[in-house]
Amino acid sequence: MAALDDAGGCVVHVFPPRVVIGFLPDSRGVDSLPGASIYRDGVDEKFVSGMDPVTALVARVWNVNHTQPQETQFISPQAHPLAGDTRTVEVELQEQPQSVNGAPGYYNLSAFMAGRVAVGIILPESAGSGENWDAARMNQVVGEIQQGMNWWVGFNPGGSLQFVYDINLQIPTTVEPISLPSYQDNVWISQTLSYLGFTQSGWIDKSYAYLNSLRETKDADWAVLIFVVDSLKDADGMFSDYYFGYTYMGPPVIVMTYDNDNWGIGNMDSVTAHEFAHDFGAGDEYYTPGYATCSCRSVMGYLGIQNVNCEGGCHDGGGGCSKCVTVSCLMRTGGTSSGVCDVSRHQVGMRDSDGDGLLDPVDTFPAFTITSQPNDNGANPTVTYTGSVNDIPWTSPTGPSMTINTITSVQYSLDDGAWLPVPAVDGIYDEVDELFSLTIYGLGQGDHQIKLIAVNRWGNSTEWMDSFSVLEVETIFLPVLLR
Repeated sequence: MAALDDAGGCVVHVFPPRVVIGFLPDSRGVDSLPGASIYRDGVDEKFVSGMDPVTALVARVWNVNHTQPQETQFISPQAHPLAGDTRTVEVELQEQPQSVNGAPGYYNLSAFMAGRVAVGIILPESAGSGENWDAARMNQVVGEIQQGMNWWVGFNPGGSLQFVYDINLQIPTTVEPISLPSYQDNVWISQTLSYLGFTQSGWIDKSYAYLNSLRETKDADWAVLIFVVDSLKDADGMFSDYYFGYTYMGPPVIVMTYDNDNWGIGNMDSVTAHEFAHDFGAGDEYYTPGYATCSCRSVMGYLGIQNVNCEGGCHDGGGGCSKCVTVSCLMRTGGTSSGVCDVSRHQVGMRDSDGDGLLDPVDTFPAFTITSQPNDNGANPTVTYTGSVNDIPWTSPTGPSMTINTITSVQYSLDDGAWLPVPAVDGIYDEVDELFSLTIYGLGQGDHQIKLIAVNRWGNSTEWMDSFSVLEVETIFLPVLLR
């Protein structure tokens, strides 16, 4: 991936162990990278057949998404709105840190839409003879989910949004998920996660364990889990209690059916994008009396954005809100063809208050804490500075304040000389809070000035300066009497 970045491109989707999808400008004339094969068009099926299963699946998804005409899918008028689709779990969670020195903690898995997101995809397979996944439809599902994620990338140039996937197909369960009511999803969710090696006491703890393992192993900032239940043979494409697409606001776990009611598989990208937005703080904007309501007074997301594009607030002359927006939006219609309004973008963290090209939640700065430094006047030609540098989170008015803006380097300059590296205590700068230690030897007598500069992942920097003097060492002669 570094080679692609160096060539002027960027990686958007990562499918371990072998595939990345992104952008590589033709203007650079790049047709090869060291150790990689580049495909701008389709991948030959003969070559695909010799690949490992995940690589073969992604190659076929690529062929479908990029070599066949993409038609706008018709959404049936009978399709139910994606409303009432957020669920809050109320359980006693195991004691885990909410955040560590500003870094997201165990339960902080989807605060704002920036950085690297690990996406787990699980397709359950029942033991009976009811619904049975086939390769072509599993390819469809993965392709639609990827398109839903890709849609958000287009609205997020200042967040360096990237997705890395963990694909788990036909994971066994003893029940037929689509035949159960959605409130019994704990049965098959728990069974599939147990099969994948997570044996905690319940589906919620298992989900948190899986997501944190995924975030760590994929070197990601956030993690979201998506279940897709086969519903090909089901008459209405819904669970028995008429739900079909929803997300949990505890562990960020999205549940969809293959058909998603009358949305159909061709619009799974819209359902994915909508539910994914909920996980990162966006609220619904539907207003259907007796079915779906919202409040324009609600404050949503990491940045605390009022939900003023809520259709319900506009219905009653503003609903007590100071203003009322009436624009088309993914969170108002459910479809990606509606685009996304500023309200929803800002709710998921995509706001650039100062216009510098960086989203507010990552437009943060390091801060130095110096724990040891030389005396202003000393006779020692060797001086030592120790301390820490910590990225300061953008303050959230709605919950814990967090940063994913890791420290990438600390350097020093002595007496306005060249900038030189300052060693990290643990050997590498890659966390939001880092310890450092700097020792300078062989200083000459006189006044000196030292500058420290810390740079974070999004390129913001902070300087710190100190002055000190090295005094001349007095030589004292003592007479010695010889006998």
